[in-house]
Amino acid sequence: MISSLFGYTVGGTAQMNLTLYSSQGSGNSYKVELLLRLLRQPYQTRPVDLRRNEQLGIEFLARNRFGQVPVLVDGDIVLTDSHAIMLYLAGQYGDPVQHDWAPLDPLSLALVMRWLSVSANEIQNGLAIPRAVKLLNWPFDYMQGVKLGYRTLRIMDDHLAGRKWLALEHATIADIACYPYVFLAPEGGVDTRPFHNVLAWCRRIEALPHFWPMPRLQGIPAVPLVPVP
Repeated sequence: MISSLFGYTVGGTAQMNLTLYSSQGSGNSYKVELLLRLLRQPYQTRPVDLRRNEQLGIEFLARNRFGQVPVLVDGDIVLTDSHAIMLYLAGQYGDPVQHDWAPLDPLSLALVMRWLSVSANEIQNGLAIPRAVKLLNWPFDYMQGVKLGYRTLRIMDDHLAGRKWLALEHATIADIACYPYVFLAPEGGVDTRPFHNVLAWCRRIEALPHFWPMPRLQGIPAVPLVPVP
């Protein structure tokens, strides 16, 4: 079933050529949807239920052999990996002159890519994994993840002292990529409250024009916060 979440009308006809396979509660799905909203780009979604392992079904695996959300379909183009999708969307549907979300000059792009790497590694393993252990019973070392999560938050907090955004002087896909699992960290027992620069950065993202709050999962168990070491 296709669920249309967002669109605009041109000449009386809704224009939605993009289809996003996503899962509610997935920070990686949300970061792509958030960028689509910030770009004001129409799209429709096909929900994938991770709790029922629909990402491992034959139909889904035909689009992504890794069995991961999100997947973006744009005509004949099928893209996987949230960061690859965000780079594509920023270039294909962002400002064709300024390229604000993913600048093309080598230094700026390198700075953005550095934080995409942090999102895929330190944030994924240190903030997303503890949440997945608690909510989805994933078989990972919970305390090892929490320890990495706090180390990552300290590094981010120091980095954000005296600056507004992670990579450049304005918001980029680096900020959008890193935001979801920082925001969701308390659901995995990671306490973000002591990291004031990180929280201020989150508020700046949430104040961006056309920001779209992540739909929250209902009835998830409360997870005790692990004290900050």
